[in-house]
Amino acid sequence: MILIGEKLNSSIPKTFQAMQAGDGAYIKHLITTQAAAGADYLDINTAICGTDELKKMQWVVGLALAHASCGIMIDSPSADIILQTIPLLHGRKCIINSVSLTERLDALLPTIVDTQCGVVALPIGENGMPKTTAEKFANAEKLIAMLSMQGVKHENIYVDVLAEALATDDASGPIAIETIKAIKGKYPHVHVTCGLSNVSFGLPKRVHLNNAFLAAAVFAGLDSAILDVTNATTKLALYASLAVAGQDEYCMNYLKEVRRDV
Repeated sequence: MILIGEKLNSSIPKTFQAMQAGDGAYIKHLITTQAAAGADYLDINTAICGTDELKKMQWVVGLALAHASCGIMIDSPSADIILQTIPLLHGRKCIINSVSLTERLDALLPTIVDTQCGVVALPIGENGMPKTTAEKFANAEKLIAMLSMQGVKHENIYVDVLAEALATDDASGPIAIETIKAIKGKYPHVHVTCGLSNVSFGLPKRVHLNNAFLAAAVFAGLDSAILDVTNATTKLALYASLAVAGQDEYCMNYLKEVRRDV
């Protein structure tokens, strides 16, 4: 399971305040605690900073490079900001977040091919946000084909199944799970990811919903997630899910996590 830490996202109020204030100590704390918790990548998004997005992105990336060895997920709606940030990484593992059938693909594809970095593929087409498993799968197939034809390896593609809030659509969970199954069934080497906390948005005691969805998603084939890696309850639920799904020989990783939590 590829763990992507979610804490360096400007949509989180405390993170946004720290970014705006230039609070390097707090940003460093978010970096080091996520790294210590086992993050493989740190998602960095400064989009809410508006006209300061590039400056803040490059500042946070610099701190992440200095204080952790995790890979970097550059998360921006702007292809230009992504392209101006990638050269700062100097070979550090990288995932670009994101491209879709209608946005950023043409601008970012040459860099994705040249650097062989990872890329989050959003299965969104000309008709907007897909609402069914069939639509998501069809769009994902088109994106995978387009990326593959240009030389992007399947293992560098991360299809986001677009898990949506259960509070506004009670079918969103099953649709996301079925999409995971469909993609992994046909493309076993393509990664499948999601923003885990999206499913519980707007509901109380969110961690329980996140963890329930995580267990089902892992069993369906989810092998990457943007999540709070510092949450001990979620980490334990993750390793329990991997053990039940037969992805943890003799439950060794689960036992290790239990001992860490004691």
